[in-house]
Amino acid sequence: MGLAIFRCAARWGLQRNPNPKRKRGPQHPSLTLRVSIETASKPQSALYHGSMRIAVTADLHFGHNRLGDEATQLLRDQLQARPPDLLLLGGDIGTEDHFGACLQFFRDLPCLKALIPGNHDLWVAAEDRRGDSLDLYEKHLPNLCSVHGYHYLDRTPLIVPGANLAVVGSINWYDYSWSLDRLKAEVPDWQWHLDHKAFTRGRHNDARFIRWKSDDIGFTRSVVAVLERQLEQALAQVEHAIVMTHHPAFRGIGFPRPAPAQGLDALLWEALSGNLSMEAVLEKHAERVPFIFSGHTHRDIEATLGGARGWNIGGDYHFKRLLEFDWPTRAVETFIFGDPNKRR
Repeated sequence: MGLAIFRCAARWGLQRNPNPKRKRGPQHPSLTLRVSIETASKPQSALYHGSMRIAVTADLHFGHNRLGDEATQLLRDQLQARPPDLLLLGGDIGTEDHFGACLQFFRDLPCLKALIPGNHDLWVAAEDRRGDSLDLYEKHLPNLCSVHGYHYLDRTPLIVPGANLAVVGSINWYDYSWSLDRLKAEVPDWQWHLDHKAFTRGRHNDARFIRWKSDDIGFTRSVVAVLERQLEQALAQVEHAIVMTHHPAFRGIGFPRPAPAQGLDALLWEALSGNLSMEAVLEKHAERVPFIFSGHTHRDIEATLGGARGWNIGGDYHFKRLLEFDWPTRAVETFIFGDPNKRR
């Protein structure tokens, strides 16, 4: 079966993929990312006088899977045939040199481009030439974005005055708060499993490849505080802000589950997926946040948080998903590139 493109449209939501398969300390040094405002500029600025076409994707994992890269090629072909005004990449773009290669792959699209990194994008080897994971987040990745013409949203929000709109973004992180109380109550050796990110079989790869003089709780606290300041600054200039995070911004767009998580593995996945602080920040501003987009789980789902509509974009190593919508009309189209049921 060849690669295919599937399309659906919805006024306020998405169609779920049929039969999706489920997946299986120290003080944090203060972040030095500059919190400031950057205003969008583009030769075709007339496009922003009241309307914008925005495309969003995530979890491209560029260079890691043949089928996934072929699907990404189809995704880019569509964007080249009908360029949006703004392309947003929602993290897990590519490890090591694949991150820059992915930015180069989309560089010639005639539109604004902005992104947030994902946890995979911060993975490093021992004595990595690029530095530790925090060096990647604060220096190396922003520099690559500057070279390739992308707006690094973790550093500054993107303001589009003509559309009365901002885009605010963050990698977001996890502090175990989604399931910590239940882990303590139900898993006798919960602390060991958290410290080692150890499931019944195997470990979360962040335990192997996130290397920094930090901890999950401190990093989470810092990135949530940065996003809150950026969001408040942006909403002081425009009426609405779109929020994009890599790790799910609120529990409703985390791993889809028919019932509450049960057992060590499910509870640990929740602990390592998000945090309650980000959800509280966004709920406070939800009436002025029309859209929240996240990735990471590789599972598409939609939910609401107050007045905000939230989507987990979905897509996986072997197929990709793209959301496109017109601002301010908010009609969303969903595109699937590749075959979700064909992994090899």
